Amino acid sequence: MSEVFLPSMIEVEFGDYYKRCAELLFNNGFKSFHIDFGDNKLIGRELECWDKVYYLQSLGKDIRLTAHIMSMSGNHSLSVENIANRCLEEGFEIIYIHSRSFQNFDKLIKFKENIFKEAPHIFGMVSELEDEKNQNLINLANDISLVNLLQMGVPIGRGGQKFSWYAADRIEDFKLNCSTVSNIELDGGLTIDIIKKLKKGIVNRLAGWSIISDLNPKNVLSKAYELEKVL
Repeated sequence: MSEVFLPSMIEVEFGDYYKRCAELLFNNGFKSFHIDFGDNKLIGRELECWDKVYYLQSLGKDIRLTAHIMSMSGNHSLSVENIANRCLEEGFEIIYIHSRSFQNFDKLIKFKENIFKEAPHIFGMVSELEDEKNQNLINLANDISLVNLLQMGVPIGRGGQKFSWYAADRIEDFKLNCSTVSNIELDGGLTIDIIKKLKKGIVNRLAGWSIISDLNPKNVLSKAYELEKVL
């Protein structure tokens, strides 16, 4: 069973193709999936994705889901608060949020304390390539004893983008300056060659879709198997 690679399928609309790919992956050992949510405010598109969540849950009780919430704080239906609460209700393993979803770090900390009070181990934060104040984010991670970090390898919100090696530098910064971070996931722009060049042990998990994408679901599974060989 793969605990390292999480298919994200961000650019795949829910339908027969999605179902076939998900079913093949799940039935052949890929039990962990990465789900992207967005509110058309933090990013320029709306990603609701509950149909994907419920289908994946129907495949078996051993499904493991991770959420990446690209939404602003607020009262709208796809706010980070609403999605995070629902993900908790649905039993997500980790829920990653963005610091810029909130007006300031104090509001983020209050959000974490209110919503993740009973499950602090599920809370995670996203490190973006565009975030110029990396040290501020590291300081915050230390203040809240952050465990789960999602490092983006591409700008958020779209699949199929080119990987930036700056992501590896940011991970090294976190590993060097934040001792509490123990689970690091790298998401976006990955290829087999890039994975081979990554420093061994630099991350715990990888998320993506382009790296295994194919019009034929059987080829998706074959590519996932090939990926497993280099992890």
